[in-house]
Amino acid sequence: MTGKLAGKIAVVTGAARGLGRAVARLYAQEGAVVYALDMLGDEVATLSGEAGDIRPRQMDVTDANDVSATLAAIEAEAGRIDVLVNNAGIIFFKPVEEVAVEDWDRLLAVNLRGPFLCVRAVAPGMKRRRSGAIINVSSNAGIVGGLDESTYCASKFGLEGLSRSLAQEFTPYNVSVNTITPGHPMHTAMSEVTYSAETRKIWKDPMELAPAFVHLALQNAAGINDQRIRAWDMVQELAVQA
Repeated sequence: MTGKLAGKIAVVTGAARGLGRAVARLYAQEGAVVYALDMLGDEVATLSGEAGDIRPRQMDVTDANDVSATLAAIEAEAGRIDVLVNNAGIIFFKPVEEVAVEDWDRLLAVNLRGPFLCVRAVAPGMKRRRSGAIINVSSNAGIVGGLDESTYCASKFGLEGLSRSLAQEFTPYNVSVNTITPGHPMHTAMSEVTYSAETRKIWKDPMELAPAFVHLALQNAAGINDQRIRAWDMVQELAVQA
């Protein structure tokens, strides 16, 4: 590891498993102090045994009071938040007439309300310091409709719109806002449910995609900003440049 993120304070949601866990691990290995957040408290707590400084916390991204209190406590303890990765997300596949209202509300709460609440909480500090990077984990479902994915697509299209607007708001404060998609099938608990047998043959470990998140964490408004990034493509580009 090169220590690229030495001195950075990073927050990663949905960090108990999959991509969020990989990003939290690599951020810590690259020198960041990482607050790994997830409502799966017991699972995210196991990250404390990983290399680097990882500080797990249980948090429900859909609970406005919990988000506000948790992120305020992190800022009080660490002094600031430099990087926010909104990774927490859920998915289900159902024809629209079979989608219960409570299921719609729950998915939108995790996938769209959660990022809004987290950004709202870190905004004052990032704007005041005129520094920061916000990385929102999106999906191809944020630009292309999918069969029986009306709820998930609505959440990711919404996240793309939220992010484009936030980029306009934060750019004058030198804060970058980007969305990122895997850009390649990856092996997570979610993909074990959603991927076909053929797709599983080519899936990547999330750690192979995590270097793209490191690169985006280093950006400000004058760098990569207001972009929709494919993580695998960026990893390949970074490898060529190395």
